[in-house]
Amino acid sequence: MSAHDDELASVEAAYRRAVFKMIGLGIFVGGCCFGAVIVRKMFGLPPALLSVVFIAALLLFSPDIFRFMVLRNKVQRLREENSSS
Repeated sequence: MSAHDDELASVEAAYRRAVFKMIGLGIFVGGCCFGAVIVRKMFGLPPALLSVVFIAALLLFSPDIFRFMVLRNKVQRLREENSSS
């Protein structure tokens, strides 16, 4: 039972780090969007510039997003197993 608790604790710690990383990435992407809006208005660029920012963020941060989703599912599964035991 102790090994199961240790695994749950380590996965929860990794999940907390992933949550803080997702918050940081969200703030970064929000700042990039804000900067893109300012640049777009200054230079008269088309609104498609914002879609480029979103697509680039998804491509660059997709491993972190995937890791967050995997850890979230693993924490939920381990918590369910722990509560049923």
